[in-house]
Amino acid sequence: MRFKILAGFTLLCVLSACGGASETPMAMIPPTTTPTPRPTSTPELISTARFDESACSFVLPEDYTQGENVTCGYLVVPENRDQLPSRAIRLAVGIFHPEGGARYPDPIIYLSGGPGGSVLETLRYQFEDSFAPVLKAAQRDLIIFDQRGVGRSEPALDCPNLTDLSLELLDGELDGRQVGDEEAAALTVDALQTCAANLSQIADLTAYNSASNAADVQDLRRALGYEQVNLWGISYGTRLALTAMRDVPEGMRSVVLDSVYPPDVDLYLEGPANFKRSLDLLLDSCAANSVCNENYPDLRAVFFDTVDQLNAQPAASTITNTLTGQAYTTTLTGDTLLGFVFQVLYETEFKYLLPQLIYDARENNLLVLDRIRGALIANMTVSSRGMMLAVQCNEEIPFSSVAEYEAALARYPDLAGFYENTIMGKMAYRACAGWDVGHAAAIENLPVSSDIPTLVMTGEFDPVTPPAWGARAAKTLTNGYFFEYPGVGHGASVVAGCPRDMMLAFLSNPAAAPDDSCIAGMGYAQSDNE
Repeated sequence: MRFKILAGFTLLCVLSACGGASETPMAMIPPTTTPTPRPTSTPELISTARFDESACSFVLPEDYTQGENVTCGYLVVPENRDQLPSRAIRLAVGIFHPEGGARYPDPIIYLSGGPGGSVLETLRYQFEDSFAPVLKAAQRDLIIFDQRGVGRSEPALDCPNLTDLSLELLDGELDGRQVGDEEAAALTVDALQTCAANLSQIADLTAYNSASNAADVQDLRRALGYEQVNLWGISYGTRLALTAMRDVPEGMRSVVLDSVYPPDVDLYLEGPANFKRSLDLLLDSCAANSVCNENYPDLRAVFFDTVDQLNAQPAASTITNTLTGQAYTTTLTGDTLLGFVFQVLYETEFKYLLPQLIYDARENNLLVLDRIRGALIANMTVSSRGMMLAVQCNEEIPFSSVAEYEAALARYPDLAGFYENTIMGKMAYRACAGWDVGHAAAIENLPVSSDIPTLVMTGEFDPVTPPAWGARAAKTLTNGYFFEYPGVGHGASVVAGCPRDMMLAFLSNPAAAPDDSCIAGMGYAQSDNE
């Protein structure tokens, strides 16, 4: 996710998945789907990892050819390292080589977001903007892979029944009858329970978590024969990187943490406050800027009035998947509008459209808004939501309670409709009751301490992993350098110019903080006096 309108999805990918009729960020581009593999009657049992070179299991970006500038294959690892020998699982890998070959021996390993977001499914759409500039400038091999349980890896913990239900509920109806929010939430929870039961037949769900993912990263380095590597994680990829820094730090030359999700924060309890912070920043910035305020006066009042208006009388429209051409009848409620704004705040470029889109929604002029929703609709098909639940039900939900969540949400009544019945909110506690994935040890809720050189990057407008989380993680990283980028949303490192240049400078010399003088020229004037 560089998803421009296709933008940011591995990056925007997010820390969540869709539930009910809401659209929540995951990814914008549909995968080339393959059935989830079923175990054979005599599965391979292994105790150590290996790399099997093979044909690429994903569509390569333009100008890349296997055997010339890309090597593909599978990292074969034990599913459960606590019970060796264990059933083998396969992680799809692509190793991209810079023109003329790598100048430096230490590659960059990219860790995508989610949990559950596939980078390989959509790589051909985002490679040129997000990855090619880094590959060319860093002059290092770039290793891109789907984590265990995700996308092109086998097995993929997909929930196709949930996807089907989510698409059915886009118009607020099921089998020709109206479905309210509470019923939609109950149906979604039932679909997730069914998915858990189905996946438990093909996978040991207790082995799909950040600790196992981190061990895979170390096995990847060893199996490919690299002495040192550089980790580049975005969103959930930062949590994975921090876990690897804690559990398997050997061979790590440097780490880039972008849009940081540290283990000692609470994604659910802090989620409403994080969205409110970003939303307030947007609305207050417009009010303080003479041009924005003149064109969109009283934006805050207009926005929340429109939310109330659409909740009372939803707007019907048709949205079309911009890549497949498939059309869906939908209803736009106020809570759906809240979710839409949440999504767009991820995007550094798109958030500037929000004042106009809010005014358009008030006037029931949904043409542009529906086009963007059409690009977002494929979020429902690109993520392995079973992997998301396996991780979050193991290492996030056990460290809080429904009562604590309700108390946290009560402080933000304007956002309650968005969070009440989505998998990003209270629904997660209900859904996790049916996922037998165990409870993570206490260490998965503690800060990570490390002396590995680390660049910590955060975006000012990020609605899900706020700058405060990055600053918090940096406090226990003795060789960590923290930077906040004005005007940027989720995924600073893929923003051309200052953020990307600073990351490249850090990769060249992790022993020193990169020159940050370029930050002063970023963002936009928030008031006439700035």
